[in-house]
Amino acid sequence: MRKVIRMKGFDSTTYTVNDFLEWYERKQLVLSPKFQRRSVWKDVAKSFLIDSILRDKPLPKIFIRQITDIRNRTTIREVVDGQQRLRTIMDFINDGFKVKRVHNNEHGEKFFSQLDEEAQSTILTYKFSVDTLIGVEDSDIMDIFARLNTYTTPLNKQELINAEFYGYFKQLVYGVSYKYNKFWIDNKIFTEYQTMRMNEVELTADIFIAFIDGIQNRKIIKNYYKKYDDSFDERDILEERFDETISLITKVFGETLKKSNYKKPALFYALFLALYNIKYDIPNINNMTHIQEEISDKTISKIKICLDRIEEIINTEAEDLNKEQLEFVTSISRATSDAESRKKRTQFMVKEIGKVLAE
Repeated sequence: MRKVIRMKGFDSTTYTVNDFLEWYERKQLVLSPKFQRRSVWKDVAKSFLIDSILRDKPLPKIFIRQITDIRNRTTIREVVDGQQRLRTIMDFINDGFKVKRVHNNEHGEKFFSQLDEEAQSTILTYKFSVDTLIGVEDSDIMDIFARLNTYTTPLNKQELINAEFYGYFKQLVYGVSYKYNKFWIDNKIFTEYQTMRMNEVELTADIFIAFIDGIQNRKIIKNYYKKYDDSFDERDILEERFDETISLITKVFGETLKKSNYKKPALFYALFLALYNIKYDIPNINNMTHIQEEISDKTISKIKICLDRIEEIINTEAEDLNKEQLEFVTSISRATSDAESRKKRTQFMVKEIGKVLAE
């Protein structure tokens, strides 16, 4: 029978940034043990971490191995997991880089020494959850991480993008998508699990891309995170227009969106852009005459009637539809993230809404 070997010690507690700083200055903290990755974060990633601390947001747990030398009565702590986070914090405290304004407008473009006392105290007293491994061999540490990774769900495309970018486009998309978390879930556009996997973030990015350059294939989303990582002058205007469109959708549907076909993400995308198009241009879409003033109750009533008619078309048997209607219905269920399919269903809705508003 195989003998079960148990670890000698394992302790969970919290330590402040200042605790780690004191250990480091006394040379009792080792940040480069052999089992740590050697990747180096970019300044934008470092800035995002500091912003998270300034906002007192929770960060992942840190693992350290504690080694005590009985003869010298000294204790060394090796960082098993969390090296980059701690390196970043110490670098910032030593004025190694500034917080970026895209992450924190109040403290943006400031070194640690330029922060007020309250902000400096927030950083130094920030608490990390720490698991301390005592008397643990390298092989046991490798086994621990193998076990932890066993329960890790592989990252999807949007989650990988989230891990790579930290700039202006990401901040806009994530801020807006999270702001409407209740909207997505209450209207059954996404489930709670889907929002945890960032499906609503992907849809929000898709919509902003259409605002900027017209309807595109979903595959190119990453390009916009990269293009607008360092600067994005129109973000405030686009967020305001996004808010307006959500407000219009709410006025048109009330509590009925969750019971309609429009809750399906592929159709919601077309709905959103068609309603946005009432007041603003979407590149590569045949635009209707824009309404410049506030949309009236009468206009909202007309839009609702039109959308009801479109839903009737969706629920009609294929043999009873004309060619244009059939192409629209087909575009909802086939190749839904393809640019041409998206254009077809959005243009159909734009055209139908344009007709009813012209009456």
